[in-house]
Amino acid sequence: MKLEYLDNYLQAYVIATKQAQQTHYIDAFAGCGQCVLRENGYPVEGSPWRALNAMPPFTHYHFVEKEATLAAHLRKAILGKSIENADVYTGDCNQVLPNEILPKIPQHVPSFAFLDPQGLQLRWATVQALASHRKGRKMELLILYPYDMAVARLFPLAAKNQATHVTLTRFYGDESWSEQLEQSVGMGESTEQRRDRFVQLYVNNLRSLGYKYINPSEPLYFHHRPLYHVIFASDHEVGTKIMRDVWAKTRFVPGELFYQRVKRPRS
Repeated sequence: MKLEYLDNYLQAYVIATKQAQQTHYIDAFAGCGQCVLRENGYPVEGSPWRALNAMPPFTHYHFVEKEATLAAHLRKAILGKSIENADVYTGDCNQVLPNEILPKIPQHVPSFAFLDPQGLQLRWATVQALASHRKGRKMELLILYPYDMAVARLFPLAAKNQATHVTLTRFYGDESWSEQLEQSVGMGESTEQRRDRFVQLYVNNLRSLGYKYINPSEPLYFHHRPLYHVIFASDHEVGTKIMRDVWAKTRFVPGELFYQRVKRPRS
């Protein structure tokens, strides 16, 4: 489950960076902060609270949500807990991140961005802006890559619908996806082979931004149906070792037997 990956990694991240004067966390698709699992109806904390519960805390939190009602709900919940170092922004992350958030983050401080779109809302230009912001080590990224739930479904429409073609081009940053699709079709690749091809395309694109370590998860499933991958990008060897350990942990659904919460130091 993506939130468990996030939670486990963030707890390791804040411990590793605790000596820094500032640490910044960005959530580009924050939602209202609360989730309910489809599997069992169990309420779980969304990504904002996973980050806010990390101990020691980040010094600054930046939550972006496009839907005004969801942003208002999150803002009210944060105010209700008297959290003063968290800002909630209402708007499209592709505009809010480069124009409002990045100017507030010093270029030399540790920073982490969780990019969790429900489809192809995340534009490559936004990923580029995040990747180029820090001086020295790059901002670490954890990205939901929605191949099966979005990308593959749009491929049949791209040749007929110009808007779909533009959406895919903005997502990948150029026409490389179209060239790769043409090659895949010409070679008669299977569903699995095509998936691997397009995961590698996104990984290669991240590598072109200067990231040394890029770790994609295996496909994450819902009812035996693949939906998405989670891709971690860093230029720090320690970070990628931690994430590999996170990938390898056995996952149990919250509310069921054997599920264990993330262990955190006492505040």
